[in-house]
This record gives sequence, C-alpha cells and structure tokens, in this order.
Amino acid sequence: NFNLAPEKRQGWASTSTPHKVSSLYGRLTYDFNERYLLTAILRRDGSSRFGSNNKYGYFPSASVGWVASREAFWPANKAVDFLKLRASYGVNGNDAIGDFRYVSTIGSGRNYTFGDNYTFGNSPNAPANPDLRWEETSQTDIGFDMTLFRNVSLTFDWYKKKTSGILQTIQIPGYVGASGGPVGNVADMENTGYELELGYNRMIGDVRLNVKGNVSHLQNRVTFLGQGKAFLEGGAALQSSQYNLTRIAVGHAIGSFYGFEQLGIFQTQAEVDAYRNKNGQLIQPGARPGDFKWADLDTNGVINASDRTFIGDPTPDWSYGFNVNAAYKGFDLTVFGQGAAGNQIYNALRRLDIPTANWTTKALNRWTGTGTSNDFPRMTIDDPNKNYSSPSSFLLENGDYFRIKMLQIGYSLPRTLLNRAHFQNVRVYVSANNLVTFTKYTGYDPEIGGGSYGIDRGFYPQAKSFTAGINLTF
Repeated sequence: NFNLAPEKRQGWASTSTPHKVSSLYGRLTYDFNERYLLTAILRRDGSSRFGSNNKYGYFPSASVGWVASREAFWPANKAVDFLKLRASYGVNGNDAIGDFRYVSTIGSGRNYTFGDNYTFGNSPNAPANPDLRWEETSQTDIGFDMTLFRNVSLTFDWYKKKTSGILQTIQIPGYVGASGGPVGNVADMENTGYELELGYNRMIGDVRLNVKGNVSHLQNRVTFLGQGKAFLEGGAALQSSQYNLTRIAVGHAIGSFYGFEQLGIFQTQAEVDAYRNKNGQLIQPGARPGDFKWADLDTNGVINASDRTFIGDPTPDWSYGFNVNAAYKGFDLTVFGQGAAGNQIYNALRRLDIPTANWTTKALNRWTGTGTSNDFPRMTIDDPNKNYSSPSSFLLENGDYFRIKMLQIGYSLPRTLLNRAHFQNVRVYVSANNLVTFTKYTGYDPEIGGGSYGIDRGFYPQAKSFTAGINLTF
C-alpha cells in the first residue's frame, strides 16, 4: 500500500550467500616391491565461514603398510597366503555451520510498541566470535588384511577417533539481549572401536559361493564441554513435559537418555503412605495406587529435577551384517542382512499433548487393581503423578534387531535357447526388500528416522516390498 507513510512500511530482500572453500594439498607415495608402502598427505583448507583469525586449517594424514607375506623369510604354506599389516593417522576438518556466524549480524522482525506507535525493530542475532575455527577430527587406525587357505579373507581394524572443537551454538543468558547464542568450538568427543570382516569365496562343484560377514563395536564418549562444565542444558524434549529427555554430559555417550528411575508401582494406598522422608512427610503426596514410585536419588525427600539420572544409550554397541551370493548353473541367489545391538529406543509414538490420543496394545496390560501390573501404570487423563510425561525407563525399549534387507532369486536362460531367439542374456527374478525383522521392539520400526536420534516419534517405517522382473540383453 503506497499510501502508507514511509516509517510504517516494511520490506525484505535477500541475496544468496556462496559458501566458498579453497584447498591445497600435497601427496607423497612410496612403494618398494609391493612390500613396503607409504602415503603422506598435507591439506590446507580455507572456508568463507570463518573469520580472518582462523580462516585456514592444516590437516595432515599418513599411512604405512607392510606386506609380510612378500618377505623372503615368509614360509611357503597353505595356511596364510597373504598378510598385510597397516597403520594410519589423519586429521580432517568440518565447517558445517551457517554463513557469517563469526560476526554479529543484524536480523529484522524484532518489532515492538513504543507508546501508541508500532515500530519495526532490528537487533543483533548473536554476539560475534572472531576466534571461531575449524572443527577437527583425528583418527588412528591399526589393522591387517589376511587370506587363509586361498579362499578365506580376514580383515581387522582397531580405531580411535577424536573430534575436538565441535561446532555448536553457545547458550548465553537472556539478559545479553541477543535472540540466540554464537557458534563456538565448545566440545570434544571420542569414538573407540574395532571392525572385523570375514569372507569366503570358492567354487564347490557347480556352485559358486561368495559369503561375507562383518561386525563392529563402538564406544562413544563425550570428553570435554568447556572448563568446569559437566553437561550441556537442552537436548531432545517430549510433548507436554517440563524435562528434556536427553543430555550431553562428560563421560557419557552423546544424546544419552536422562530421566527418573522407577521403583515399581504403588499397589495400595498403604504403600503410598509408607513412602516418606526422614521428617515423616510424604515423598509423593499426589500419588495414588497404580502410579509409579519414583526413586529419590538425592535423598532430599522430594521428587524433583535432581532425582534424574542416565537411563539409556541410543548408540548401538554392535553393528553387524552379512551378504551371500550363490550361483548354480542358471540360478543365482543374493541375500543381504544387517542389524544392531546394545542400544535403547524411546517409544514416543503416543502424543502426550493430545489426551485422547490412542495407545498401543501394551496398555491392555495396565494396572487396574492390586497386583495386576508392576510396570504399566493406571490410566488417567490428568496424570497427576506424571507417569507418562516424565522421562523415565517406562517407554525405553531394547533397540536390538536383525533384518533381512534384501533377498533375490534369479534364473538366466541357457545359451542354447538364447541363440535361437537372438538374445545375449535373459534373466527373470523375484526379490523382496525388508523381508523379515527379528526384534523385541514394539514400535513401528527399530531403524527409526526423522532426525530424532534414538527417539521414535512415529515416523513412517520402511516398507516391505516385493518385485518381479525380467532383464533382456540384445
């Protein structure tokens, strides 16, 4: 409306902000008789997302290898045909943040009223951080490759991966006046683990068989969050809950579940009345029979935020899989399966902010009277004891699973028929994806998605599908 006074007009404009990276690297390789191997690389990367103080980062890496089975002293035997020992170390950088986060930019839309006037306002988005620098990840890897009895392959790796200066938004007090905190290098994290792969490849009569299996173990720990800082506030939240469900803390896996411990369910009013502090006061005065009995971990006689503790880990300790390829004359078979173990999933399918939302069938075994249940509380709309809205192990489930991701069977017509029809190859096949899943998890899918690490908010599960087809080659 061009009839408005200029001071009452408001408009926006924007231009694209290119993300530029400048890289230089040098590489040195050495190979002596395919026995002694060396590769060394030095990178220099610069990013437009950092200020002049730390725009460039230097990232070295090196790997060495020794093929012991090529040495003259290596005995001629059928047990170990090939053995290679190797070790490597490398550093790389990460600049996955927004543009211009190292300076204090100005944002619009902070409008306000002054007297009778409505004023369009602009204010700083966050304080500047001119010392913002590259996030660095260093990894040490030691392993070997081996061939046994000509048909068996074995690969092993042990690794330690350290990430330092993790780029995260810094929490600042509200009185600073900015709408958010600056990005800073505020945390360190460490991953330690090992990987093992075993393969078998052989022709047995008319059967060609190729089998590979692998297993890996991972231990994730946060090692630093700032001087004197044991944990970061925030984390994933639940609907209608005053507490966050996860916490990032030193000595624990990233995104660990954090909540209340349950000591069972109050079966009678006498049990509620007997749960008192040292002064004789009720610890849970609002509880009723059928409610959870919460653990008073700090022994102050009141259930509050200080009674929370770490209750689970969303990161699997183990990941594994296998792949089978087999062929017999014109028939072929491919099977791929994978799984994970040692993690927990928070089953948050039910919307806690909608009191009338439906429950899963587990609620059929809820507490309905003395002795009926000691793990699923009574049903209430108002939930005065916070049985459902308080983060606890109540909805925490074992996330172990194994899934046949793909199964395919095919048949290729014999050459005698193809020559008559003038085809080079004709293959018919049937296949199935996500054929079967073995798990005790009661949610839709143990391979949850949607960006909520370890929290199942009801995102659409992976579909089971069946396919039949024919491949023609002329």
